[in-house]
Amino acid sequence: MTVSQASQTSQVSRAKGVVCAVLLVIGCLVAGAATGIAYLSHPLGPWDHQAFDHIRLFGKIGLAFASLTAPVAVPAVACGWLRPWWIVPCVVVTMAAWGRLTVFFPAH
Repeated sequence: MTVSQASQTSQVSRAKGVVCAVLLVIGCLVAGAATGIAYLSHPLGPWDHQAFDHIRLFGKIGLAFASLTAPVAVPAVACGWLRPWWIVPCVVVTMAAWGRLTVFFPAH
């Protein structure tokens, strides 16, 4: 492999890492915002069905976007385009959204 080929390979690898990083940042921001909204919503009582639906909706949106970031993060880290810490925000947001939908869901 010549020097110019090695340089081109390095540039392509760097470009793939940047694309993956942008996708992960956008996905984690959307998932984090939706999960945050789900945690900030509090029903006034057992009759407040709109609040319960609101929590479910934004919890599911957060979980969906967090789950969509994993298929981007894992191969990017495995190929060496991104560092391993990029998986941490995906896992944290996924667990937070899952927790709001299950363990921390307000009682009816």
